[in-house]
Amino acid sequence: MTAKVIKDFYPNLFSWKELEYLINLRPLMTYDRVQFEGKDNFQWDDVEWCLDNDCFPAPIIRDAIHNGVCHFLDMSKSTSKINHLCGVFEKKFDKPVDAHVYACKNIEAKHPFGIHFDYNTNIIIQCEGATNFKVWYDGLCDLREDNANLTMTEDPFIDCDLYPGDAIFIPAFFPHLATSTTHRLSVSFPKMIFGEKQLKLEDYTETFKSLSA
Repeated sequence: MTAKVIKDFYPNLFSWKELEYLINLRPLMTYDRVQFEGKDNFQWDDVEWCLDNDCFPAPIIRDAIHNGVCHFLDMSKSTSKINHLCGVFEKKFDKPVDAHVYACKNIEAKHPFGIHFDYNTNIIIQCEGATNFKVWYDGLCDLREDNANLTMTEDPFIDCDLYPGDAIFIPAFFPHLATSTTHRLSVSFPKMIFGEKQLKLEDYTETFKSLSA
């Protein structure tokens, strides 16, 4: 099992307009769900009738997206398309599958994780803009150490740009780096690796073909 780019995997999965709508649903934008650098430094005042004091106001999230990389966890039910795709994967693999949304409108911003590996298998679908992905083989770093901001001495075996609808399949423990070359919006579908059954690229591809039939 290895990483691979899949062209035109799922066009029109998610859009900036849909993200804007979700950001304005303040109860959804909880402190634990919304992730961006420096979020601990923010404070805000709420009116008396506000029931969501632990949820970020939309202007703070807007600024976070314009300043750097912002990502949203536990988004499997955020839209019908994303929810349906998660459901199909979960049914096929009999394992939980989540959706994480990544957004960035500052191409100068560094990825908060830098070169990193994940403890789960991912398929990342580019929804808007372009993102360069570099992927290194597993076994090139010590899994007992921190999994983020790694330094690699080998050249990546994948170095390519993803455009809307494209996807990249990255198995667990493969170091990789995502760099926005334009405004970026993408959705990552992570599946935890536990038990004997491993997630394979062919499983994702065949499942999507059945969705499109």
